[in-house]
Amino acid sequence: MNDGRLRAREYRRLSDAKGGTSIEDQGVDNEDAADDNGWALGEPYVDEGLSASRYARRRRDDFDQLVSDLQSGPTGRESRFEADILMLWESSRGSRRVGEWVSFIELCEEKGVRIWVTTHERLYDPANGRDRKALIDDAVDSEYESYKTHRRVSRTTIKEARKGRPHGEAPYGLKPVYDPSTGKLVTWVEDEERSMVPKELFEMLHARHTFAHIERTFRERGYLNRSKRPFVHGHLRRMALMHSYAGLRCYKGTVYPGIWDGLVSEEVFWDVYHHITDPSRATWSGGGACHDLTAGLRCGRCEILLAPRYAEGHPPVYRCSKCGRKIQKKAVDELFIGTPDDLGLVLEYLARDDIYEILRAPDSDDATVREVKASLAKARAERDRMRNAKGKTLAEVQVLANSLQALEDQVVELEARERELTVPSAVLSILKPGVDVYTSWQQAPINARRAAIRLLLSPRYLGAPHILAASNPGRYQQFVERIEWRRTETGPEATAADGR
Repeated sequence: MNDGRLRAREYRRLSDAKGGTSIEDQGVDNEDAADDNGWALGEPYVDEGLSASRYARRRRDDFDQLVSDLQSGPTGRESRFEADILMLWESSRGSRRVGEWVSFIELCEEKGVRIWVTTHERLYDPANGRDRKALIDDAVDSEYESYKTHRRVSRTTIKEARKGRPHGEAPYGLKPVYDPSTGKLVTWVEDEERSMVPKELFEMLHARHTFAHIERTFRERGYLNRSKRPFVHGHLRRMALMHSYAGLRCYKGTVYPGIWDGLVSEEVFWDVYHHITDPSRATWSGGGACHDLTAGLRCGRCEILLAPRYAEGHPPVYRCSKCGRKIQKKAVDELFIGTPDDLGLVLEYLARDDIYEILRAPDSDDATVREVKASLAKARAERDRMRNAKGKTLAEVQVLANSLQALEDQVVELEARERELTVPSAVLSILKPGVDVYTSWQQAPINARRAAIRLLLSPRYLGAPHILAASNPGRYQQFVERIEWRRTETGPEATAADGR
């Protein structure tokens, strides 16, 4: 580029890879124009698949680099741009935003750079009033076209959303179905080769496993994303927030029923969604929470949750980070959690025979719950009637026994379904048939245990324990008298916490 010829560099952009003149075709046309004019053509700036309209959401990295290069020297030739002419296949490739385009034209004028538009077969000088007006008029027309396109697409998108139609790329685990005659997207269906990933993700989150645990598990099972890489925390979290997996279409915060079948139930999806978006789940910057009681033990003065503190030569304590109030950790753990032979307040409460009735959600009266309750009432009535029936022959007795067993099984199944719909999932994941509560508590994921602590150590149930100040220095070990239970009168009686 030292042969005395004018130097040119091109900026190519394609906003939609499915339409328009390709990046390669723009380059061929620009190269032909440079040869015809005798210009030495340098390295191109290229942004592929990026819009230049005011509605664009992604940055155009090479356009930003072009502007930076132009600003780096007194003239275009003496800057990192190292050229006299900027080549564009058409003027809208520069920008469809009038303000940005005018600023860019002024920058080119300041640096003495002229603009060649290949489709016009014309070289524009930004310092020339007529040329400047022509370039700006093009930008005004392009911005208006972008506005009309945006409005048309927006109207279509909201209509399609209200109909519950899918939009965009199918989420991992689903695959698109197209109309063979038009090529248009019809719906999404399960991708059986991949659907186990989102299904297992929601199942594990519903059981309150951590993302770190799920990430490790998926890595061990060899699950890979579309880029053939292991799933990581951020990717898994984005998947867990996708309404599509429950057969729902979400558009600008409004949720519509989708026309495709989800991979998980709506109950499971919303449970997971509300759990991972709950602000109270925020943990310390070094990683996830690892102590059960820090989810429910509060300072009586500052009303904030206590955190464990360890100091060499001293027993571990729970301590308020604001005022410094503390209480011995071991004694508190034994009081609330206990041992296999002596259950603490929380586990003793969970072991109650009427725990399912106590924890039943007070507002769980939607159509699904009503339907299950009606079926359960009918099944119980038929079971009770069958229990009183008597057969006259051995054959009749056997038929009655088989029928009764079938009804017993149906009642058990419906009772489990009712609990699933009305009892918090964190508690259900801990209370397992045939397993003692202490063992199931220790085996449960930390997030499930913390969720149970948040629920049970609240004013509605056991009460919210607040640690009071010690009556004199050194007495923080005498902890029972320093716990103030704050309860609500409308909640169920928390007898397990009384008298301890």
